[in-house]
Amino acid sequence: MSLRPSSVLVVSFFASWSAGVRAQPENPEELGPAAADLVAAPTVAVPGDSLAAQPGESGEEDFRFDWGALPYVAGSSDYGVLFGAVAALVRQEKGVRPYAWRGELSLSASVMDDPVGGAQFAQHDDSLRWDIPNLLHGWLRFQPQILFQRTVNAGYFGLGNASSDLRPATLPEVDRQRWFQYIYTAPELRLNAQIRLTEALKLLVGVHGRYVLPEAYATSLYAGDRGRRAPDEEPLLRGTDDHGLALLALGLLLDTRDDETVPTLGMLHELSLRGAVGFRDTAEFAYGGLTAHVRYYLPLADRSLVLGLRVLGDVLFGEPPFYELGRGSAFFPSELPGGKNGIRGVPAGRFAGRYKLLGSAELRSMFWNFDLWGRSMSLGAVAFFDWGRVWVGEADLDGLDGFDHGMKFGVGGGIHFQWGSAAVFRFELAWSPDAASADPDLPLGIYVAFAQAF
Repeated sequence: MSLRPSSVLVVSFFASWSAGVRAQPENPEELGPAAADLVAAPTVAVPGDSLAAQPGESGEEDFRFDWGALPYVAGSSDYGVLFGAVAALVRQEKGVRPYAWRGELSLSASVMDDPVGGAQFAQHDDSLRWDIPNLLHGWLRFQPQILFQRTVNAGYFGLGNASSDLRPATLPEVDRQRWFQYIYTAPELRLNAQIRLTEALKLLVGVHGRYVLPEAYATSLYAGDRGRRAPDEEPLLRGTDDHGLALLALGLLLDTRDDETVPTLGMLHELSLRGAVGFRDTAEFAYGGLTAHVRYYLPLADRSLVLGLRVLGDVLFGEPPFYELGRGSAFFPSELPGGKNGIRGVPAGRFAGRYKLLGSAELRSMFWNFDLWGRSMSLGAVAFFDWGRVWVGEADLDGLDGFDHGMKFGVGGGIHFQWGSAAVFRFELAWSPDAASADPDLPLGIYVAFAQAF
């Protein structure tokens, strides 16, 4: 969740409960070691240790169920008042790491003034995620997800690294507010799996299905571009009508991190390939993508100070739909190059192209460890610098990228809060020269998220 406000209020209330269940696990001796983490989607913190206590050591049973919840409220001039909650149920078993399985439900919706009068739901974002990391004696990790997203002010600023953020001065104020916006609605099903090849090397497989319903405001940049033709007479934008999308992804993951939630040492590298077909009655378009994501974690002063480095490259080929030009990655796609997991401070959707390159450097410190409600907690801080750019990737449109280096950047910092061993909540503030595209009065991005950026 990213907020781009002229004034922002974020209120979070943490509530958690845990319950032990007296029962015996089925064939516990057959449970193998858990596989390392997938390229993790954001997860909610769940009370309790990552491993149930051993019988005879602290009086705990062989397994237990833990559950927790995080309700939150946020306000912004762009999204209005946002209400949300995340809840999870985890089964922890003796000898099984990080857990036997986890279920997670996340719900959020925002209400704001409609430019034409009255109120409207600006955003709706729901997901149900399941994670089963120890199938086939630990050789298979399975993570299905059901997601629904609707955004009435999704950003579209045109194509290329040199796209303008200037609104036509002659438009009425209502149309000026909608000029860089469109409506994006999409239910989605993701089935991701990881197969352990060695202790550190994993094979990733993903099958995704999505139904996309893009809608244009009558007076908007997107409404004009959806009917335009490129110089080669091909459509400038694809995927502008309602359509289904079927995607297959394959990849390799090299993971030597010492911890999947707050890594302080090691590396996490991904190389993935994806292919998709968009269809209505018949196939409308087809495209592919290649992602290379390199991440290093270097301890400078043990856990007290860690340097995180990453470089991500994403390439699209074929006929990608327009909204994918502002996204990246295969298994857990996110908005790129801007947004909470990209160049922080750059608005999501601000730049779009087939080729994306970005990098980050973070200094992280978890400096205060304490117990709360009988659980281990940590509080820390982060300072970061993000950079990157996009390229249209079509010879006839190269002029849309500009003629200088065109590098975009964002700089900022924030607070990280680790709840138990399960998750990190981050609250970050970022500045970028491009942040004024969303709010000229305050060129800042404020982010509230449930996992580290990388």
